[in-house]
Amino acid sequence: MRKLLLACLALVPSQVQAQETDEAREVPRHFVLEAGIVGGNSIACPGHYVGISGHLAGPVSLYGMVENYRCADIAGSANRIGASVLIGRSSWLVRPALRAGIEYDGGDVSPTAGASLTFGRRYGARVILHVGDGSDDTNIVLFQMGGYVSF
Repeated sequence: MRKLLLACLALVPSQVQAQETDEAREVPRHFVLEAGIVGGNSIACPGHYVGISGHLAGPVSLYGMVENYRCADIAGSANRIGASVLIGRSSWLVRPALRAGIEYDGGDVSPTAGASLTFGRRYGARVILHVGDGSDDTNIVLFQMGGYVSF
């Protein structure tokens, strides 16, 4: 009986370690690479974007992205950099965040603010809403939807 009890106790740490390893695989990593489509109320047609973000400290991450538009009457790109603050816990399956940054679009630099929802852990989907001021006192509202992988 004593040998059986010792054998069971020897297995418990390996089972706990296996569960911790499985959980560690699901936690988001420090860098996120994402890509998707972008559209909004601006004169630009729908386009696509690529972005990367990196964990800075606590709930704060820095991000950068490039949007490209190619239409019959307009072609161009916009660059965006900023910071994102996670609201809630990084272990949640759906993670909301607030975003603030600047956008450079063909000579115009403007501040932007936004919010995002991230679905998944090491890979998944993200929806982002950006609001900013464009040239000539116009308001810009952009909606981004894409997928990501963290590493």
